[in-house]
Amino acid sequence: MRDTRTLIAEQAQRIIQGGDVNSDVQVTKEELEVFVDQAFGKFIYNNFYENKNTEGESSVNGTFIYSFVEPVKCDTERNRYYAPINSTYVNLPNGMGIYSVSPIQDEFNTFVPLRTDFLTLTRGTMVAQLEGNKGYTIENTRIYLHNLDKAALPEKLLIKLVGGIQNAKQEDSVDISLNFQDDIVKLVVQMYMVMRQTPQDNINDNVK
Repeated sequence: MRDTRTLIAEQAQRIIQGGDVNSDVQVTKEELEVFVDQAFGKFIYNNFYENKNTEGESSVNGTFIYSFVEPVKCDTERNRYYAPINSTYVNLPNGMGIYSVSPIQDEFNTFVPLRTDFLTLTRGTMVAQLEGNKGYTIENTRIYLHNLDKAALPEKLLIKLVGGIQNAKQEDSVDISLNFQDDIVKLVVQMYMVMRQTPQDNINDNVK
């Protein structure tokens, strides 16, 4: 099965070069794949709020969730354990862009997402123990783990991201559902056309 991310970029490329864009303008498939990623993120974000407004649900369609297995590492300077986040993802309310974090072989026991200031706010209190649960906080491209004993530390984590298709190590093809592809193609073409119509400052006069 071919990567639908690439197929969408190729289809948008044919539309752009066969439409109103000047014939001497050549857009590469690789360039458009970046627009596919951005359009896919916009589509997921809009779809989330449409479902919330019409059905009252704050859930994420499973076709938008991509899973990654990442090793648990030690930040020796801070004496804390973490796992890397190796893909961008869609920023949704309440941190739902990171759909779930769990040990690779125990995904029913998901970790509790915590506010970035959780450690400061709960220092010296029973709340910091999370009633025995395991938690995590997000710092840029790292998931820092909380309330885990070294003896029970998993070697790998299963990290599920919403719209996580920008991963250099990704081996599986990106499969965007058939009924979403047409909307994403149109959005990619629209985004590219807007970029082409934006006046460019090509004179090196230090004026933007």
